[in-house]
Amino acid sequence: MNDKNNLPNVGQICVGTVVAVYSSYAILLFDEGWTGLLHISEVSSSYIRSFASYISIGSIYNVKVIAVDGQTGAVRVSIKQMTNQERRRALPHRPIDPKDIDFSALERMLPGWIEEENEGGRQPAEGEKK
Repeated sequence: MNDKNNLPNVGQICVGTVVAVYSSYAILLFDEGWTGLLHISEVSSSYIRSFASYISIGSIYNVKVIAVDGQTGAVRVSIKQMTNQERRRALPHRPIDPKDIDFSALERMLPGWIEEENEGGRQPAEGEKK
């Protein structure tokens, strides 16, 4: 973290929430209190026809800080410039405790599904082979 105004360092990976979307850029808010500009050219290597349909308010993104202006406090961020290794590292990795998983719906429905399957009464879903 850059000491000046609590700004990030260039190259830092941060998690931000989209608070505004315009035709060619979005503004992200970060927990540390600063905002960053995500330009349409820093989202994907592919052509984006409608930025507003690609990025939406409230979405949360891992981004890489690509420029910081210490004088103005302007921060530019990028999704496109993150390496695969940075993307993997940015994903939350926490073990899942099986006790935290609610299987009650599965336990309730499974006997009926088994019965349907055994009776041959189950109809294939749309697009599913018979």
